[in-house]
Amino acid sequence: EIVYSLNLGDRVVGKDVSTTFAAADGVPIVTRAHDVSAESVLSLRPTVVLADEDTGPPEALDQIRNAGVPVVVFEVASSVEDIRPRTLAVAKALGVPDAGVVLADRTDREIAAATAAVPDEADKLKVAFLYVRGTAGVYLIGGPGSGADSLIAAAGGIDAGTDGGLTKTFTPITSEAMILAQPDVILVMSHGLDSVGGVDGLVTLPGIAQTPAGRNKHVIAIEDGVLLNFGPRTADVISEIASQLYPGG
Repeated sequence: EIVYSLNLGDRVVGKDVSTTFAAADGVPIVTRAHDVSAESVLSLRPTVVLADEDTGPPEALDQIRNAGVPVVVFEVASSVEDIRPRTLAVAKALGVPDAGVVLADRTDREIAAATAAVPDEADKLKVAFLYVRGTAGVYLIGGPGSGADSLIAAAGGIDAGTDGGLTKTFTPITSEAMILAQPDVILVMSHGLDSVGGVDGLVTLPGIAQTPAGRNKHVIAIEDGVLLNFGPRTADVISEIASQLYPGG
């Protein structure tokens, strides 16, 4: 999304599976989850490849490099504060540093406006981010550094996992973990929610029915490709979470 926002979308020949915004429709997918197919990439004849630190396997990236294609690897963005340096780094790598400053400034203003509009509630709601993939049997609750904790704070909430004493970025969902977290609201990705059978299926997972969020079925679902992308649309994510946390604000 940063590349497209730098007005370089017409140069993009391949994308990862999490790239779901409309402007990139039709661009070939070259990954499965975080694993990249070197053959798929090289068949598109790119002149540069942009990747995250968690993109792999390393052998695939080495194969791309050995074919003479530069691979620029960026630190994973896991907070609102990471957006500006990430934007500047991508712009610098693509030879348009000045455009990067303009985009970073604009994104900063939009995020500042979104956070300024968050209602100043005396009693902040506790929000648990659940990463669920029912088809793969993955059920996790976010803690410090999950990425969602930064968004929850920006939207005027309290990260329930961190507040409940979790110390890892992600912890398997258990009755104990959920009861300690006691979230008022649950935040999930839309496809993840679908994978467990919607809200009714979600509340059957361990411990969720014993939380205020589970009892009230207060669930916020955000589209997978935007929730944790930390880029030009993050201001919209903050606004959406805040509006559903405090609808009367």
